[in-house]
Amino acid sequence: MARGSQQQLTKLLQRGIGIWPTQLPRYAEVVMLADNGYEDTSVRVKEIDNPPPATYGNWQELVHPLGGTYYHHNTKNALTPMNLRLYLDLHSLEDFIDASRAAANEDRWTLVVLPTIFMGEERFQYYYVVPDHNIIAWLEDLNGELLFGECIQPSEWRHKRLELEAQYWKHYEFFPHQFQMETSQVRRIRRELVCYIGGKPLTLHQLPKSPKHKTEATTLGQSSAASIFWTFDQMNQIGAHLATIETEGLADNGIVEETGVVFCCRILYILRHHQFLNRHNQPEARLIRTHAVREKHRRCKLLVFIGNAAAMVLCMPITIDRIRSTSVDGILNGVEVNSFIDDFSSQAKGQITLAGVSMALDIAILAIPGLGTTQTSQTMCSCSLLLGSYYLRHKTKMFIVITGIPTSFCVLRITGSVAGSILGFLAGVATDFKPSAPLMIASLITLGVVVGPARIRPQ
Repeated sequence: MARGSQQQLTKLLQRGIGIWPTQLPRYAEVVMLADNGYEDTSVRVKEIDNPPPATYGNWQELVHPLGGTYYHHNTKNALTPMNLRLYLDLHSLEDFIDASRAAANEDRWTLVVLPTIFMGEERFQYYYVVPDHNIIAWLEDLNGELLFGECIQPSEWRHKRLELEAQYWKHYEFFPHQFQMETSQVRRIRRELVCYIGGKPLTLHQLPKSPKHKTEATTLGQSSAASIFWTFDQMNQIGAHLATIETEGLADNGIVEETGVVFCCRILYILRHHQFLNRHNQPEARLIRTHAVREKHRRCKLLVFIGNAAAMVLCMPITIDRIRSTSVDGILNGVEVNSFIDDFSSQAKGQITLAGVSMALDIAILAIPGLGTTQTSQTMCSCSLLLGSYYLRHKTKMFIVITGIPTSFCVLRITGSVAGSILGFLAGVATDFKPSAPLMIASLITLGVVVGPARIRPQ
C-alpha cells in the first residue's frame, strides 16, 4: 500500500514543470456566455452590503489592486492565477499540491501552481516562494537558459541569485495577499535610488548646490535613469511616490497597504534585474568614477572658439561637394533626386511621343486601300506594335528599327522598288528617332516623292 502511494506521489511530481513569475499569463480572459445564459441585472431593495470574497472549495478569490483575480488556499499555503470559476478539476490540482508539499517538506514556503495542458496531458507549472531568503526555488534542477539569457555568462551563484530575487519581488507584485511590508523597507528603496542618482541622501528632488557635485549628480542620475527608468524625471517621480508611501505607512502603524506593496515590489524587481544585467557584484562591473564626469577645464577658450569656427568655414565647401555626390545604402541626396526627376521626365516624354508616332505610322499603313487589308501587312504592323512595346522599355534603338520595317514594306509593296523601300525605311527611322515637326514634313515629302509616281503609273 505504501509502495503504491509512493508511486502515485512520484507520478504526480513528474507532472510538474518549473516556471518563474514573469512567465505567468497576465492578460484578461475573453468572457464566454452560454447561449441560454441569464444575466441578472436587478438590484434588490436597500441592498448595500459589501459581499464577502467568493470561495470555490477551499480556495478564496482575491482581487488584485489593478483589478485582476487570483486564488489562495489558506490551509495549503498555495496560490494560483487560474480562473477557478471555470476550472472543473480542483481535486487533481489539490492532489498535486499535496504531493509537492510532501516532497518539499517546507511549510513556510508558498507554492504557486498554474494548471495547463501540455502535449494532450494536464501538467502543473509551479514555483516556490521562500520568504526568509527573498528568493524562489523548485524541487528539481531547472534549466535557466531563458531566465538568465539576457545577461552574458551568468555562471556564478551570487550573480544568478540577483535574478531569482528579482523574480521574488515580481511574485509579490502579482500576489500581494498577506505580504507585510514595513516603511523601513520603503526607506531602503529610496536610499538605493539616491545611491544610483549620485546625490546626497537629503531629498530625492534636490541636487547639491556645488557646481561640481551638481554636474556629477546630474550625469550619474541621467545615466542611471536611462538604463533603469527611461528618463530622469520619471526616476524623480518614482522617488516622490515612494516618499508618499512611506509617509502614509508611518501614519498606518508602519505597514504599507497593498497598492503600495505592488508599487514597491515592482521597483525592487526593476532594481534587482538591472543589477543582474549589469553584473552587479562581479569583477566585470564598472562604476562611474568622479573624474569621468567632471567638466574639463580649458585655457584660452577664445582661441579654441576661433579655431573651431575657421575649421568649420574651410571645411564647408568640401563638405557640400561630398554631400552632392554621396549616397548611403541607396538613399539619394536632394540634388541627385532633382536631377533624376528632370531626366526621368524628359525620357518619359520622349518615349511617349515616340510610341505615339510609331502607332500613327502603323495605323496609316493599315488604312491604305488595297494594302492595309492584306494578311502580310496586318501581321507586320501587329508584330511591330507588340515588339516595339517591349523594346521601348529596354532598347530604344531596336524599337526604332522594328517600327520602321512596316514603312519600308509599304513603299516596297506600292513601288516595287528596293531603293524606294530603303528610302521609306530611312524615313520611318528618322521619324521615329526624333519626331519633330520639320522632320515629319521632310519624311512625308520623301514618301510622297517615292510613292506618288507609283500611284499615277498607268496600269
